[in-house]
Formats: sequence, structure tokens, C-alpha cells
Amino acid sequence: MDVAGRLVPNARTGVAQLATGIDLAYLEVGPADGKPLLLIHGLTDNIRSWSLAMAELHRLDPALRIFAVDLRGHGGSSMPDARQCARAPEQGFTLARHAADILAFMDLHGLATVDLAGHSLGSFIVQEIALEHPARVSHAILVATAASSVGNVALTDAILKEPVEGAWKRKLEAEGKKYPDDFYALTPTDADPNVADWLAQYWVVDPTADPDFLKPYLPETARVKLGTWIGATKALLAQDNGERLKRLSVPTLILWATQDSIYLKSDQDAIIAALTVAAAKGNARLYWKEYGAAPLPASGAQETDIGHNIQWAAGAMVAADIDAFIKTGQPTADLVRSASASQVGKLVVEPGKAEVIHLGH
Repeated sequence: MDVAGRLVPNARTGVAQLATGIDLAYLEVGPADGKPLLLIHGLTDNIRSWSLAMAELHRLDPALRIFAVDLRGHGGSSMPDARQCARAPEQGFTLARHAADILAFMDLHGLATVDLAGHSLGSFIVQEIALEHPARVSHAILVATAASSVGNVALTDAILKEPVEGAWKRKLEAEGKKYPDDFYALTPTDADPNVADWLAQYWVVDPTADPDFLKPYLPETARVKLGTWIGATKALLAQDNGERLKRLSVPTLILWATQDSIYLKSDQDAIIAALTVAAAKGNARLYWKEYGAAPLPASGAQETDIGHNIQWAAGAMVAADIDAFIKTGQPTADLVRSASASQVGKLVVEPGKAEVIHLGH
């Protein structure tokens, strides 16, 4: 929390004791009477994920009241009660429970409606709130999203099967631990003392992001409880909003990058198709915008352009698009991409060159 706070000038930190039983850590910047914008991070992440974009949003409009929260079981927030969830962790991390936390947080701060932005897992939480409580959401921004996570290969094979239910599970079971009950309060470090190496190679990795921005993530992610790794991943893998999104009534912007290795181009085709139906039903403010230019390589991994963690690398452009959308109803038309395959970390902006689809047009 303290490090993230230093990344956002004049930010304040706090912990909200919610009616849901969760103590939710958060970062806040801007005046108490400002237009509220709430930022929600992704799986095993924390408020650091949004810190760069949050600082830029505050610079663009100091009148905004901006919050970034640590989801239940992430960062500085508390875990769901082990007595109720340790045997089946996914029960404590359903999208409905995450949404209830956000709504309780809003109630505690007297926020009737907010602009909501979410990344990855956070984008599904935004979907949940926008679909079930549309009156509470002025604008929805979905970063690195999809209509469904059911059967998602990256989440299934690269997280759940291995290492969570692979090497980590074998190590802890060999020590007499019962899965998943006894894993709930343990951390990846308990399963692998060298887990930072795995995280740096496969999970906390982005060739377009500043390496200094990523370094603190390694110990932070290694401290995320295994109950969260298991429960939040399984709950996300159970989520399919393909049909529900056809009735989305909230103005919504999707931001997606060409080398997203978790939610692929096929996922974008599916969510665009669902929202096209919503547009035909009268939601005229639905936009999809592409970041990056180079497609996902044959390896299936992000290598030469912007990928899944868009706001880690292109926080300024993400902030500009959010600011434009909540003020004008549409994103900027500017494209941000890596300069070249040999200069992946150098981003260039091409004014007016982005692919932007207005689904309500």
C-alpha cells in the first residue's frame, strides 16, 4: 500500500470494514466531492496494477475522486472466512461476492453511482455489477476482458493445472497437507521457496512494462494466499456472461491489446458479437478499442507488443481513453504500440490510427 501510494501523488490509503465481512484496502486521490471513478485489478494483483494510470488520470483531471481497491484475498485486504471457504475456496471468490464487496465499499463511501474500470478478473467484476446493478454504474471500462472464461486455456493450464494443482500441490501433500483445506492460508512460497523465479518467468512478466515497475510485484504476488490462487481462478473459470451481456445497458468501453495471451482475438469476437446485440436493443454507447499492432506470435506468449496487462505498459493512454470516455462517451482514436520487435519497451503513439469499433453505430 505505501509503495503504491507513493506512485500516486497526494494519494491517501485506507482499509474499509465492509458489511460483507471483508476488510478492503484501498488507495484514494482527489476531492471528496469529485466525480467518483473506481479501479479494480486482476487475478493475484493489487492496487499497484492501476497506480500508473491512476496518477495520470489525477493529472488529467484533479477534480476526479479516484479509488483503487485490493480485492478480497489480494494485497492488503482480508481473506474470506476459512471456516466457510477453505474446503471449497471458489465459494468465497465468486463474481457475485466480489461485486458485493464493491457495492458495500460504495455504500460505505456514500457513492450512489460510479464510473467503474476493471482489468481481467476486475473486468468480470465490473460486468457483474453493470449487469445486475446498472443504476450504480455511469460508465464501465473493461480492460483485457472477454464474455466468458469457461475453458480458458491460460488460466486452466498455466495457473490451475500447473503449478497450483501440479508442483505446488505435490510438494505440500508430501508434507502431509490436505488439498485444498490445508492450503488456504499458505502462500506460493510455502509450496516453492524459489517461486519468485517462476513468477518472473511466467506470471509477473511483461516485456513492454518498466522493469522497475514489475520488481515489487514478485514478493507481493508470492504473498497472495493459495486460497486466493485456487478460489479466484476457479471462480473466474466458471464465469460465462455470453448471454447476459446481450442485455447490457451501461455505456461500456473495451480496451484490448493484440498480444493478450489470456483473452485472445477469438474472445474479442465473442464479446463484440454479444454487445452488438445489446447495441441493437438500444445501448448506443458501446466501444471496443485495440492497443498494439503486432499479433500474438506462434509461441502464444507476449513477445513484441502490448499484451494482457495493458495498464502496466501503456498507463498514460489507458488513462486518456478512460478520461475521454467518461467525458465524451468515446475513447481517443490514438494508437499506442511497441516501436519495433527490438525495442519492445519503447512505446510510440500514432494519432488517429487505432482500430476503434463503435458497436452502437
